[in-house]
Amino acid sequence: MTVFVGGAGELFQGDLDLGRRAAERLAAERLGENGSDVVVEELHYGAVAVAQRLAELEPSVFVLVGAIARGREPGAVVRRDVTPPVREPAEVQRLVQQAVTGYVDVDLIIDVAAAFGALPERTVCIEVEPATTEPSERLSDVAERALAEVVTLVRAEVAAPIEM
Repeated sequence: MTVFVGGAGELFQGDLDLGRRAAERLAAERLGENGSDVVVEELHYGAVAVAQRLAELEPSVFVLVGAIARGREPGAVVRRDVTPPVREPAEVQRLVQQAVTGYVDVDLIIDVAAAFGALPERTVCIEVEPATTEPSERLSDVAERALAEVVTLVRAEVAAPIEM
């Protein structure tokens, strides 16, 4: 059993870089029972490459972390179980074209990985509503606070037993 924890982030784009920051923090910890059954990576390299990495690892669980604007209160943290979306072939082609340019966010990763059949049955997304999305090397104060909550939620997901 492998748990893959991925932090999706847009490099140096304010709060949209939160997933990368979460992955950096979590990679420094020994997660899981023996530390070897959990893989933590930054996923800033594009949605198609993430789908390929999922296909390579074949994890039992995928925990995806990132910030995405959905109109919630800035700093809001939401955990959701992911149901793989079903897309028409033309929509999948459009998503893959978008992804090959290197664009990455939690929705695109889920869509592309599902289209390639690489999304594990147990996929969880932990997302944060960004307060700032302008170029910056720093997270906003609300995103910094949310980051601590995100890391705690990921630890809980990794520790949760796998239901078969």
